[in-house]
Amino acid sequence: MPTQGQIVLLLISIAFFAVGGLFSFARQWRNTNRIRLAGKSCMYLGVTTAVAVLIRHSFTRSNWIPIDDNFDALIWLALLLAIFVAYVQRTRPLPALDWFITPVVVGLLICAGVFGRTEYRSYLGPVWTYVHRLTSYTGAAAFAVAAASGAMYVLAARKLRTKQSAVFLGSLERLERLTMTAVTLGFALLTVGIITGAIEMIYKHLPTSPWKVALAGSVWVVYAVVLHAPINPVFRGRRAAVLSVVGFVLMIGTLIAVQFGSGGR
Repeated sequence: MPTQGQIVLLLISIAFFAVGGLFSFARQWRNTNRIRLAGKSCMYLGVTTAVAVLIRHSFTRSNWIPIDDNFDALIWLALLLAIFVAYVQRTRPLPALDWFITPVVVGLLICAGVFGRTEYRSYLGPVWTYVHRLTSYTGAAAFAVAAASGAMYVLAARKLRTKQSAVFLGSLERLERLTMTAVTLGFALLTVGIITGAIEMIYKHLPTSPWKVALAGSVWVVYAVVLHAPINPVFRGRRAAVLSVVGFVLMIGTLIAVQFGSGGR
């Protein structure tokens, strides 16, 4: 379990990300260099503080292997998203990406504080189990990016139809390309996660329930449709963007079911 000091550091990290998200959101009305630098500084401070939490937690456990428990796993997932956003904003900025992704980062860190205080189960096990969990959570991170860019696409398309400016959201072409890239990565990782998880359940005779399998299968089907959008014009553009958001909602439902369901699956 995390110590009180680690929880305090985690709360500071959450505060930095939340304030940074507010600065980013404020740029919709007043896009100045001061606000941009303040938002970027808060983002970097949030990442630094979250890394400090992981370091202190590793010292406490005397174990440096990541994704060893709920606390580690959720913080690592939040960090991956935050670092991805920082990279995109530094190379080819999408001003609105921050305030679509930051709430997800804050939510994951809050969940780390909640689930980490009452450790549900260890994530570390045989290599097969480790690969299953790593690919599943990394795939979820990629789908979070796809959902954010998909939501931005829908909003930008709506603004363009009503003759409003959507420059701060980015071009539809670039948003669609980002959505497809994230879906491609997430779909590959999810496929590996489902296959390794299914084989592990069969081999170890682990208990499961049909509705959890149905949830995971529905996520896979939704993203399979999005992934094949380029060869099927019916699902291109706005429909693919909406499906990416729907798929992410189903993915969150699957993760919640795994956490709270019996047997840890």
